[in-house]
Amino acid sequence: METPPRLARQLLRYFVAPHLLEVIEGDLEEEFSYRLKMIGPRKASIWFWLEVLGFFKHRYMKRQPNPYSPTPLFSQPMLNNYFKVAIRQLLKNKSLTSINILGLSFGMAFALLIGMWVRFEIGFDAFNQHADRIALVMKNTLMDQEKNTSASVMMPVYDELRAKIPEIEHISRLDWGSVHSLVSGDRKFKKQGYYVDPDFLKIFSYKVIKGNPETALNDPNAIVLTQSLSKAIFGNIDPLGKVIRIDNKFDIQVTAVVQDVPANSSLKFEFLAPFEFKVANIPDVHQSKTRWNNSFIGVVLQVKEGTNLDRLSRKIGPMTMNKDPFVKTQMLSLYPMERWHLYDEFQEWVNTGGHITYVRLFGIIGVVVLLIACINFMNLSTARFEKRAKEVGIRKAVGSQRSQLVAQFLIESLLTTFLAFTLSFFIIWLIMPHLGALGFKNISLDLRDLSLWGAMLGVCLMTGLLAGSYPAAYLSSLIPVKVLKGALQQGTGAVSLRKVLVVSQFFISIALIIGSVVVYQQVQFAKSRSIGYNPDNLITLDASSDLVKNYNALKYDLLKTGHIEAVAKASSSMTWVNNDFTHFSWEGKDPSSNVSLNVVMTDWDYEKATKLEFIAGRPFDRRYGTDSTAVILNEAALKLINYKNPVGKTMKLGDQVLTIIGVTKNVLMQNPFGMVKPGVILFNGNNVNALLIRLKDPQNLSKALAEIQPIIDKYNPSVPFEYHFADQEFEQKFSSANQMSRLAGIFASLSIFISCLGLFGLAIFMAERRTKEITIRKVLGATVANLWLLLSGEFIWLVGISCLLAAPATLWAMNKWLETYDYRIVIQWWLLPATFVIALAIAFATVSFQAINAARVNPSQSLRSD
Repeated sequence: METPPRLARQLLRYFVAPHLLEVIEGDLEEEFSYRLKMIGPRKASIWFWLEVLGFFKHRYMKRQPNPYSPTPLFSQPMLNNYFKVAIRQLLKNKSLTSINILGLSFGMAFALLIGMWVRFEIGFDAFNQHADRIALVMKNTLMDQEKNTSASVMMPVYDELRAKIPEIEHISRLDWGSVHSLVSGDRKFKKQGYYVDPDFLKIFSYKVIKGNPETALNDPNAIVLTQSLSKAIFGNIDPLGKVIRIDNKFDIQVTAVVQDVPANSSLKFEFLAPFEFKVANIPDVHQSKTRWNNSFIGVVLQVKEGTNLDRLSRKIGPMTMNKDPFVKTQMLSLYPMERWHLYDEFQEWVNTGGHITYVRLFGIIGVVVLLIACINFMNLSTARFEKRAKEVGIRKAVGSQRSQLVAQFLIESLLTTFLAFTLSFFIIWLIMPHLGALGFKNISLDLRDLSLWGAMLGVCLMTGLLAGSYPAAYLSSLIPVKVLKGALQQGTGAVSLRKVLVVSQFFISIALIIGSVVVYQQVQFAKSRSIGYNPDNLITLDASSDLVKNYNALKYDLLKTGHIEAVAKASSSMTWVNNDFTHFSWEGKDPSSNVSLNVVMTDWDYEKATKLEFIAGRPFDRRYGTDSTAVILNEAALKLINYKNPVGKTMKLGDQVLTIIGVTKNVLMQNPFGMVKPGVILFNGNNVNALLIRLKDPQNLSKALAEIQPIIDKYNPSVPFEYHFADQEFEQKFSSANQMSRLAGIFASLSIFISCLGLFGLAIFMAERRTKEITIRKVLGATVANLWLLLSGEFIWLVGISCLLAAPATLWAMNKWLETYDYRIVIQWWLLPATFVIALAIAFATVSFQAINAARVNPSQSLRSD
């Protein structure tokens, strides 16, 4: 078949607007082909030229306005038109609009909440003016071929750094916080504070609102209070110059008041006192000024401007080498403040990660949940292909540019997103009171924060553009000639993309379900492991100097109440170990080996109070005068020492000979996901930090506490009565894991809910689209079950593909996660098929509801409507 004259075609292409060319050219070519057959090539060409000349005469010679000239993209009339059409479309398709808004609102609400939490976490310590120049001195040690990193260093390190390193601008010691009693008049409190040096207030930007920050900590008998503690003690009275009694021993004077410590500060305290106060009043601290074998303080410093922290870290590294003869290798390093909160883990002397893992994980999950909601929008928009295709064809035929059509669809998407954004605020408002239970207690929706508004509106805009991008690009690319002739069918590209999006949604949902189950199982596995003692009905009291001084009388009075089974004192509670000693030796030990053992110091009745489980030997007993030089091992220590029959054999602590009298099961006192370290129990009633009280009858708990309190107050008048249950303290060790488990479950449920919303919307649309097919099949004898399987099968096999794809990826990721724990589960074989069955059942139920409704429609109604 011949084509129209080449010159005429070139004229059209040069003078006619591109968006109109395909319409004119298509119509002319079709008419030309018809005339070519009827009147021959010569007359057909003349006719074609006359038509082209007629077009140019109408447009240029009569000087009439061009009816095809495009309207500006964002003129006021066009914007009005965009919004009118968008509102009509949303109202016309109420069910799909509701599904889109509901899915987007949940996705945006959780993405915004996670975004606020991530913003809070990455903003830790940012309030400090010189945060980029602040660092903590760390100690790297090599002990028994194991590289360890600790934030506790020896006291002489402070003096050495201050005297020998000119790059340091300010430096301060830090005692890592301790709880003390504070008494003023009839008001008594138990608060945590730090003992620091005067430079502390110069290093950190804690705002001093009363007093002089330059001199506030110069006097050893001074104290700096936070604003809330000052108000609690003195009310509205000016606290400066007022005297407070600390630990019922010393009188100290208030010299300054600072604003309350921000929630996103790594260092949290309610008072500050000079470190020289401890040096002057505590003999052990005073003696440690020249000891290189006692690591118990922290050292923080601020370097001078322009100093490279990495270079300075290498410079101070060898400072402690060969200072302690018991430690083979000991190096110092600097830990920048910018990494304190998020990168709090060290392996092999390298700062590897830590809390940043949770921040990244939850951030990714928040984005993924929002992405699932956007996928719903894309799916439902492209599914309405046929209804929107004719609209696009007509709009293009009357002169719409592609850019205008893209703007139209994006406006619809943004309007939908804005409605979802508004609803997400209501969801956030409902969720906000429950954030504390999820571990997000510091998250608040401050509507006065302009940066927060900017971030939220940015999320709204990005979500709208992301959700509407593909539908806008796809629908605006349709060719009007084919659409208006009805010759255009939905291409395999759109269908394939929609299938890929459905598979992606359920891939993510199934992965989250498997992940949440594995996290839950890991937490329960750690909770159910043997801990070597009985934490039930065990109360821990912080041991003040008054309680230790009056311990024998206190114990007698407590036992006399009849509610107490046993009382004991110890150097640490049952959920932590305060001491590690490296000076142990035993027969057969490698002289070059340097091993540290956990040490708990106690005396009589410790085993009665804690219900220790002995596997050999006995506990400390008053009947044996030699028990003052006795030692009890745990299973890990026995394995290390490798004595076949340990009871009665000896080992040494320095030069002191200790006799092994018993072996207990491993007592889990620290990381519940880690292996129990080798540890010993020494007979020493002088190093006391905790009192352990075993209750007899848990049914009379309130009565027992009511009788205990006056006895404690009698011997401890300066400290308010406070106690801790050992089982609750042990449960606190799972706070991060529990948070992760709960959130994983919530995100998995939310993702499957949003995915099923999209599936439900697609089922509604497909049922409408195939109404005639369903009617004809029913007339020909198809049953409801046949039609149900027909409509459901298209979606169910997509979910099945998601299951098969999610299995290997999720198993690999969860096994990698489990490798971070020493004590961990093995993923059970039944988890994958069980998850697949659940996912398929949920998807089947979602689709079946609409499929059965469509299958049960009376054919006569459908035929009548047609």
